[in-house]
Amino acid sequence: MPVKMREQEVDIDIAEELEPYMEHFSRARVRGEKLQSCSPFRNEGTPSFAVNLDTGVWIDSGADDEAWMKGNFTQLMAFLMGVTYQEAEDALWEKYRTIYDDMDNWVLEINLPEQKEYRIVAKEELQPYMYKTSYLTKRGITEKVQRAFKIGFDTKAQAVMFVWSDKHGNPINLKFRKIKDKIFWYLEDGQPIKQHIYGLHFFFKMKLTTAYVVESETDCLYLWSHGIPAIALGSASLSEAQEKLILNSPIDRLVLAFDKDHAGNRCRANVKKRLMGKIDLWEMPIPDGCKDINDISAGKIKEATGRAYRVKPSFL
Repeated sequence: MPVKMREQEVDIDIAEELEPYMEHFSRARVRGEKLQSCSPFRNEGTPSFAVNLDTGVWIDSGADDEAWMKGNFTQLMAFLMGVTYQEAEDALWEKYRTIYDDMDNWVLEINLPEQKEYRIVAKEELQPYMYKTSYLTKRGITEKVQRAFKIGFDTKAQAVMFVWSDKHGNPINLKFRKIKDKIFWYLEDGQPIKQHIYGLHFFFKMKLTTAYVVESETDCLYLWSHGIPAIALGSASLSEAQEKLILNSPIDRLVLAFDKDHAGNRCRANVKKRLMGKIDLWEMPIPDGCKDINDISAGKIKEATGRAYRVKPSFL
């Protein structure tokens, strides 16, 4: 059954789109046209989540937030991809939109995406969230680093606020992540996340040439808390815009430190393929028993990052 998108019916292969993200669906099994699993939005032992593989509509019967009890496929993909709703919709539209054979009606049939003028987030908009929270402190991130990155807290939603900036340090979007589960969201009118890199403005400001690149903001902040300059892609993928930003930045040595899971491995392989020969690539092995950078204990982080090695090109 087609999925409604931009006033058109779009045939999306729901199962194919979900396949790369199956690690998020614990205890998953398919029953008829539904994929049932534990919720990808929080940790739970009893499955309470289901997504219709025909329509993409999902239901989370165990959710306590009304906004996350039911939703459409674009919302689910935005969560899995770690991007804004608009970016997820753009990606699906570009992949599945129909190019009509009737050239006489081609201009009339194609709905071009509305050109949106993105903005800089005003300082006044940050003021309602200028509260401290122990959530990141308990995860080993120092208050000094939190202040430098303008970390805030939404007291009503009980969510940490991360400020995403452009390479000049101008705030371009805000990301909110709840402290009790995995749910996150961005400003509806903020700039696309994948056109920027979290923490990159410090490399321009401080003329830093070596960067550890990770997926999440938390991993990035954890490394900075131990005096290790880092950047975050915001998800397990490198966009074309992010690739250009790295290559046109002061960074000349990039250390790959992605999560130790299927998504992280795919991202690592893709970055190697695209950046090999363009920049000095290194790789940091995530220690056994750890899934990501933030899992590494404070006493072991220097040792772990010190094990990074140069990636050698393969001619096979």
